[in-house]
Amino acid sequence: MLCKPFFDLIKKKTQGFKWGPECQEAFGKIKEYLSTPPIISRPINGEPLYLYIATNEEAISTALVREEEGVQKPVYFVSRVLRDVETRYPAIEKNAFAIVVTARKLRPYFQAHPIRVVTTMPLRKALGQFNVAGRLLKWAIELSEFDITYLSRTAYKSQALADFIVQGTSGDFTPVEAVWEVYVDGAASDKGTGLGVEIISPDGDRFKYALRVNFNPSHNVAEYEAFIAGLQLVAATGVKSIRIRSDSQLVVNQVLKEYKTQDETLIKYLRRAEQLMSGFDKVLVEHIPRGENETADALSKLAKSELDKDRPITVLEIPSPSIQSLEMVVFQTRHEEEWYSPIWMYLTKGILPRDRNLARKIKRWSLEFTIIEEELCKKGYHHPWLICVGRAKADELLKETHQGICGSHQGPRTLGKRIMRQGYYWPTLRRDAEDLVRRCAQCQFHARISHMPPNNLKPITSPWPFDIWGIDLLGPFPQARGNLKFIVVAVEYFTKWIEAKALSLITSQKITDFLEHQIVYRYGIPNAIITDNGRQFTGAPFKNYCSGLGIDINFASVCHPQSNGLAEVSNRTILEGLKKKIEGTKNTWPEYLSEVVWAYNTTPRSATERSPYALVYGMEAVIPMEIVHPTLRTINYSTQRNAERRMEELEVIHELREEASARQAEYQRKMRRAFDKRWLRDISSLVI
Repeated sequence: MLCKPFFDLIKKKTQGFKWGPECQEAFGKIKEYLSTPPIISRPINGEPLYLYIATNEEAISTALVREEEGVQKPVYFVSRVLRDVETRYPAIEKNAFAIVVTARKLRPYFQAHPIRVVTTMPLRKALGQFNVAGRLLKWAIELSEFDITYLSRTAYKSQALADFIVQGTSGDFTPVEAVWEVYVDGAASDKGTGLGVEIISPDGDRFKYALRVNFNPSHNVAEYEAFIAGLQLVAATGVKSIRIRSDSQLVVNQVLKEYKTQDETLIKYLRRAEQLMSGFDKVLVEHIPRGENETADALSKLAKSELDKDRPITVLEIPSPSIQSLEMVVFQTRHEEEWYSPIWMYLTKGILPRDRNLARKIKRWSLEFTIIEEELCKKGYHHPWLICVGRAKADELLKETHQGICGSHQGPRTLGKRIMRQGYYWPTLRRDAEDLVRRCAQCQFHARISHMPPNNLKPITSPWPFDIWGIDLLGPFPQARGNLKFIVVAVEYFTKWIEAKALSLITSQKITDFLEHQIVYRYGIPNAIITDNGRQFTGAPFKNYCSGLGIDINFASVCHPQSNGLAEVSNRTILEGLKKKIEGTKNTWPEYLSEVVWAYNTTPRSATERSPYALVYGMEAVIPMEIVHPTLRTINYSTQRNAERRMEELEVIHELREEASARQAEYQRKMRRAFDKRWLRDISSLVI
């Protein structure tokens, strides 16, 4: 490599500065290059630019050039030394990584010009499709916004420039040693003794431990116990270089041999600390003010207080003094490490647990996962990729979906399906949903009570969306602002879409206005409407309006209200949702009506396995949960691509509705069989 003699000469600090033949030869070549420099050229807006790539084991470089009258002129050069992990990338990934690095640095050029990548690698196949996994998938998504094409290299041309840059960038650079930070503190009092340890990795990951001591040490012994506990915990990770900080001036100075140790007990603790420190390649011990050790101090106070089992902190127990060479015993293991941590470590760093069976399980399980935009994602059956979430975020998602602005206190099965439909996953989703519903006081108080059916069930099925609507009334409610006391509810029999409106009066004209403005003007003229025999539906305004549009009115039998059962069920759903939403004054129910209806329309139904919103518009709605915790479709949003995808979804909406119709018919057959089993036939009844 051209510049390597200079690098070697500068690094040889112990042998003195000696200019040899190799240095003189390299210097002559550099003067030759400098005497005929490539003049940087300014590109013309919109013209294609050519990117040449060069890589070796230690560095990557690229040369961005333009062509003018058959002559290539350089525009920009980019180079970078590879880090430890990056040096182990395969050759094709190094070339792809070079494009990504260049695109990030020269983003204005990539946005304003078509880029032609000249290479001998099959980068078009690696980055031109989205069925790859790992880093290549992430890079393919990142580069998809640019106009990049890949050309096979037929002539050397500007490739020499990229090769020269990578040679000048390379070198045997000594990697920076990764040092872990350890903060320790001990607190002893009459109420108990606690220790706090905070470990910070070079990447910024924090691991917090609170340790409770089951004996009564002095304050200095407690500080030594914390110091030794920190060494033991960080040693278990295999780390070789640490910087341990304590606010105990006595412990730090005794360890550094600046203070003489005379107490027999403290001498034993000092020997134990030195024994543990000898297991590291590098140990730096520092004294810090108490104000800079707040986290470890808080952990020590937590350990000696009443334990809270819901805290995301590992709490350990020390049964006896550390100088007796007894190991610490885990008292309560609620760790910041999430369920997906082993999979993340395997996919990102190739690290597996020592246990062979567990390692084999992680390998097999990781086939269902990949990393997209620094997020661990799992393959789904009804959703392309599900973002894996940890314990804290999972609890937040459950509460928001169950009782938030788009929640109507659904059951556990519906709640779990809805969260997965929105693109989230964790392995205990179903059980957590059941626990949440079981603990919800409003869900338990307003639980449904089933009754024996009076007759066989005959489900009504609509052959196509917006063909049959069921309309019913709900109320009276406590009088609200505007004298609102009633709700008129309309439900479409195929998609299960609900329209509802609060009314002050339930006259025939009011119902006619609702039908005209809420249904006909929005969804077209229906074929039939199913209602009860109330005067609002048998009155002249309603009947005349329907007959004028050719709408059939089917009245439900008074003896068999189940013939309009879907409207009755919708009424019950709205009523239960309002009961669970309202807190305090009951006359505020109209304010929550839209929330309850929206939650119903965006929740998948058991009969169709799709939400009413998806069956109407061809795709699931974006709800607030996806803004707070972004999913893949919100992360990778593009206006142009979104329009194309919506057109694609509309192309297959017919197929989606046909599948939903078949599932609904099968669901109704199962429901009818289960329903009829509970109906006792009379003797001599005809059975077919």
